[in-house]
Amino acid sequence: MKLKSIIAAAFVVLGFVMTSCEYDNYDAPSYVFSGQLKCDGENFPFDSNKGLLRVFQKGYGKVDGGGTGIRVDDQGHYQQLFFDAEYKMTLVNETLPFELPDFESLGAGKGYDSIAYHFNSNVTRDFEVRPYYKLKNLKAELKNGNIVATFNIEKMTNTVKAAPKIVKTRIWLSTSSLVNSGIKCTRSSDVEYIDDTTLQVYIPLSEYRKKENYVDNYRTYAFYRVAIELEGMNQYFLFSTIQKIENLPVE
Repeated sequence: MKLKSIIAAAFVVLGFVMTSCEYDNYDAPSYVFSGQLKCDGENFPFDSNKGLLRVFQKGYGKVDGGGTGIRVDDQGHYQQLFFDAEYKMTLVNETLPFELPDFESLGAGKGYDSIAYHFNSNVTRDFEVRPYYKLKNLKAELKNGNIVATFNIEKMTNTVKAAPKIVKTRIWLSTSSLVNSGIKCTRSSDVEYIDDTTLQVYIPLSEYRKKENYVDNYRTYAFYRVAIELEGMNQYFLFSTIQKIENLPVE
């Protein structure tokens, strides 16, 4: 009797294992979607701490309500693996300081239009970005214990909406070339013009030395980045490229 019970239990366990294998035995995602954010033919700097592209998948008895984010790095490059399936790609439902003509806005709070993809091969696709302003000619120097960054701004004329007002300038310092809005060593200020097209922002060098920001930081260099905040857009900023300042005093 006991032997029969053991054999029966073994068949039940085997059935569960086979069923589990049947459900789990899917091919791994193997098709690569990759590309670059571009602005006038150049790579568009982005904040890698924020999301931008999202994809949604329907099928297999599920509805992908939240979608999946595609990470965009600080240079505007993205790469993601996908299954052989139907997807829809759109933007995060946020007010952005730039426009992407491929994703038409559906109105305030309503998100953006989507693009349908069926990934059955690798896909490379660049997206054109039209920022309301361009940040150019960034440089920084040490003055009176502060790292002072200056840069030029150019108001763009090829956007559908008019450029909002610039309300703040921001700067971040990092010990590595990864510089985004998630870094604690930062400073923001109201807009300070040097002239009509030149802005500046500063941060005390002492902030870079604070252990709350970087432990045992005796580096004589720092990677830095600036951004501008536009009126009504306090989550997403327009960023510069990442630069490096050297010959910083340790004491």
